Amino acid sequence: RKNIKLFKSIIFLLILLLTNSKAELTNKVIIRVGSEIITDYDITREIKYLNVLTMGSFENLDIQEAEKIAVDSLIKDKVKINALINYENIIINDKLINDQIARTTRDLGFRDEEDLKTFLVMKEYTFEEFKKKITLELRWNQLIYQFYKNQIIVNKEKIDKKLKILISKQRKREEYLI
Repeated sequence: RKNIKLFKSIIFLLILLLTNSKAELTNKVIIRVGSEIITDYDITREIKYLNVLTMGSFENLDIQEAEKIAVDSLIKDKVKINALINYENIIINDKLINDQIARTTRDLGFRDEEDLKTFLVMKEYTFEEFKKKITLELRWNQLIYQFYKNQIIVNKEKIDKKLKILISKQRKREEYLI
């Protein structure tokens, strides 16, 4: 009995070792941006993300164009990540992240976050990946604001004058119901 089990195990292992597997798993490094790398997998995920942001219309692009846009987007993200490494003091609180997710949810035309999550599942993209992208953008915007906040000059008089002109132009419009 022991010999038969041993013999079956050896045959099984030989079959596994000698059989060519048709499945191939590759994840090639495509580009290196500073200390960050972009792989085939990253490009695939970015295409899914861009497809979510465009409500599915990104699928209509040919594959080379979609990949080029995804690579450009990933390069920008990697540059942001590399820059933000030096500014770990930029922390975005959960309320701001949740507010931005709610705003994005409305902008995409969903009623609530659950509808967005359902759509993300349909597009094979996770909510956590989506949240991570939003957080990166918020951190980047905060960094840019910190750099340029002293150079921002708000002229309230010009804004008020411009608003008065716009309001007066709207009043001059006449509407006819036919």
